[in-house]
Amino acid sequence: MPHETSSNAGARTPWYSNRYLILVFRFLLAGTFLLSSFGKLVDIEAYSVDAVYNFGIFPIPVARIFGLTMPFIELACALGLLFGVLTRLSALGVGLMSLAFFVVKVIVLSQGRQINCGCFGAIVETMASVTVYMDIPMAVMALLIVIAPGKSRHFVSLGRFLPEAWKERLRIVW
Repeated sequence: MPHETSSNAGARTPWYSNRYLILVFRFLLAGTFLLSSFGKLVDIEAYSVDAVYNFGIFPIPVARIFGLTMPFIELACALGLLFGVLTRLSALGVGLMSLAFFVVKVIVLSQGRQINCGCFGAIVETMASVTVYMDIPMAVMALLIVIAPGKSRHFVSLGRFLPEAWKERLRIVW
């Protein structure tokens, strides 16, 4: 029976380190949030600001700020995941947005209200009672991207071309 000499002999890498899995998660989240942001950017007032107003959770001035900034934050996070640039920060943004969307939808649904969530703006009309089921899986995928090793997060990405010194400086968000 051969004897293992490596100190890592028999060590297993966690399943969430699989670079193909992380790549699929990156692309799924990037595609979802690209569609979402593009659907709102067509007419921010109608598809983003009004959608936030309709939830009735925030005071009008706060709802307006959320409605105006959300499509741009979604776009930035989606592009970060798509290109593998600042993947941890982008995944964290997507995860926090997904959790926030889930909480807001649960509040609205617990009040017995059926509303169009405006998730995809002009692209498709979506009801909060349906899209609420998307939020937790998206948050889980985002979390797995955040905790995945750098080699998995940057598989097929522009992030691979960053000099090592920069990768080290940006390791927390990269």
